[in-house]
Amino acid sequence: MTMIFPTFVGTLVLGLLPLGAGAASALPSPEAREKIVKMMIEADLNGDGKTSRAELNQHRAQMFAKLDRNEDGTIDRSDRPRLPILQRKYDPAFKQVSSIFDSNDDGRVTLDEWNRSDPDIFALLDANGDGMIARSELPDVK
Repeated sequence: MTMIFPTFVGTLVLGLLPLGAGAASALPSPEAREKIVKMMIEADLNGDGKTSRAELNQHRAQMFAKLDRNEDGTIDRSDRPRLPILQRKYDPAFKQVSSIFDSNDDGRVTLDEWNRSDPDIFALLDANGDGMIARSELPDVK
């Protein structure tokens, strides 16, 4: 299993930042810009160079499914890897995701909590309002 959890946490945390009107300039760091660009490029599921809201939603659902290792509909401690070395990477990442998405503090992140916690990054990045995020609308990562 690849350890996507710690890497993906950075993207999730970035997704919760208040980007404001000038999304590209409001991002806190070059690293954060790189993560949001990576997420939006990965969400371009049909490879046309643009990301639709449907593609972003599908990408987010796929990420949730990968994190929900035991397929019980929640991300919780039972999704923890068995190997101690992987647990050391998973535990801090899970704690961070839990603190952001677990709105009722029950130690589990449901798909509803996962989706509800996300501010409308799509609308913030869709500069021309055409319902697609083209690469030219993404923050500069140089």
